[in-house]
Amino acid sequence: MYSTLKASAALALLLAHTPAYAQEAFDLGEITLFSNQVLTELSRSGTTTEVVTEDEIADAPETSLSDVLATLPGVTATATGGVGAQTTLRIRGLGAGYVPVYLDGIEISDPASTGAGYNWGGLTTGGLSRIEVLKGGQSARFGVNAAGGVVNLSSYRPTKDGFSGQSAVEFGAYGTKSASLGLGFMDERTEVGFSLSKFETDGFSASSSGAEADGYSATRANLFVKYELTDHARIGAALLSIDSAGEFDEFGGDGAAPFDETNENQTLGARVFGEFDTGAVTHEISASYFDIDRVSYATHWSGSPLVATEFDGKRRTLGYKATYQENENTLWTFGLDHMAEETASASADVNSAYVETAFAMSETLDLTGSLRYDDHSDLGGQATGRVAAAYRASNDLVLRAQAATGYKPPSLFQSTTNAANSTVTLAPEENTTFELGLEKTYGEVGFVRATAFYNDLENHLVYEGTCSTPSDPLNTSYCYAQSNFKSKGLELSGGFDLNETWAITGAYTYTDAYRPTGRAGRVPRHDLHIGINGEFANGFAGGLGVNYIADRFDRDNGSTPMPDYTTVNAHVSYKVNDSTEAYLRVVNLFDEDYEVVNGFNTSDRALYFGVRASF
Repeated sequence: MYSTLKASAALALLLAHTPAYAQEAFDLGEITLFSNQVLTELSRSGTTTEVVTEDEIADAPETSLSDVLATLPGVTATATGGVGAQTTLRIRGLGAGYVPVYLDGIEISDPASTGAGYNWGGLTTGGLSRIEVLKGGQSARFGVNAAGGVVNLSSYRPTKDGFSGQSAVEFGAYGTKSASLGLGFMDERTEVGFSLSKFETDGFSASSSGAEADGYSATRANLFVKYELTDHARIGAALLSIDSAGEFDEFGGDGAAPFDETNENQTLGARVFGEFDTGAVTHEISASYFDIDRVSYATHWSGSPLVATEFDGKRRTLGYKATYQENENTLWTFGLDHMAEETASASADVNSAYVETAFAMSETLDLTGSLRYDDHSDLGGQATGRVAAAYRASNDLVLRAQAATGYKPPSLFQSTTNAANSTVTLAPEENTTFELGLEKTYGEVGFVRATAFYNDLENHLVYEGTCSTPSDPLNTSYCYAQSNFKSKGLELSGGFDLNETWAITGAYTYTDAYRPTGRAGRVPRHDLHIGINGEFANGFAGGLGVNYIADRFDRDNGSTPMPDYTTVNAHVSYKVNDSTEAYLRVVNLFDEDYEVVNGFNTSDRALYFGVRASF
């Protein structure tokens, strides 16, 4: 996506502690907040980073945030039904367990899930202001599990001094209703952002052979506060609450009578942090807590009683980071982290130490090196590293390169499952990634970008349907084995202003993902998105997005080929006044009949009408 983000005074303050090349102007242009330990201009970051702004989130015709992100190069999403269904986001073929998700600095990946990944099914666009997607191995930057990339989400933030806010309401197909509210305050020392979003839908049958609709509802609240105590000390906090419930289909069709299978989810998260300067060193201390309590209610077969299965996961973290500016060209970052995860049946701790250096070798070449050591309470020590380079051959041409390693220990669920059902002791998964990219900009009107990538994942965990337990070799319980996974491909993207009011964007990804036994499932070889957006006369604006997916299999080993499909989403809006806008968006404009996951439905043509306002 092609956009420009202006730096706020708060960002300028933080950037006072970055190398001189980042201080050349108050207007930093487009920046990345998370690809390095310090704020970095995208043109000086060697990590491939996609940024989605608040306006782009609001204008997207898609309902689910995963569908919005799936329009980015290298990113795909698969869902077993409509909003609220189990949804996996993949980056360059690597799924949820390899892509941690953060919201306002709180990791919201589920420690109680099968692979310790995040289920994107219930996350809609309401109440979010910015998204960064980092690609490639990021374990040296973010620690365990970040073997394939990282997604960072930011909730609503004020953008001007004083009190401000925004609101939106929407109604549409499948009995869908949603509303969001954002309230903020900002002055020279204070930043407060509060957001509340509510979503409800009657839905449609998740199973393609079913008839009963599977509904979903969710309420999400976020609070972010930051206060500057002095010119050299700042404190802040973030709070998160999610309460959701959704219906699902258990065993084909609508499941077993009385068709009352549901998942309920209560999530709480909190983070506090403090920053203070002591001469040339800036210190940050932080602590966070995350608790997700899920309950699945299922009948299993017709006439059987309703059974409740609980999944409760907790995560606690402590962190210390020191940033030292050695000279005008070199910035060092040192840190210590502690993370503790637990479920009802298992727990594990990880203690970490890391160092990163950002070095401006010349006016045109920037290098970043990261090294991290994680000590896992069950698996011992593991080192990961990353080297990234950005070379500006000219003012409009940037060459990027990154080589990194990633690390993912078995999840608590996988470890306990194998301990009970298998003689195999699981080793950590280790990923080696390489990427090389070239970006050409055309002033303020456009860009083209090409990135080649490669993933080599060793000890990839694979589900096994029959396993032998230590005490009973004839036992056929399920467990996990380990194999290898590789993916390589090419990402192409671009954007161009056709004139003062219309622009076109495009993203194409070729991905060859495979295991020793064949193609990897649910990773399309060809993924194309083309969008056009612009303004009509008299306050009207609109856009169209075309998605084409081809050459894919539903399961690993290429056993179930899936048909290619093309979908079109559209939106049109009318600016009532300077602060109020009405809009209509259409999902699946031409009513394409297709499946993303074999046996599960997707939306028919669906219309949604809404109004959003700012104040």
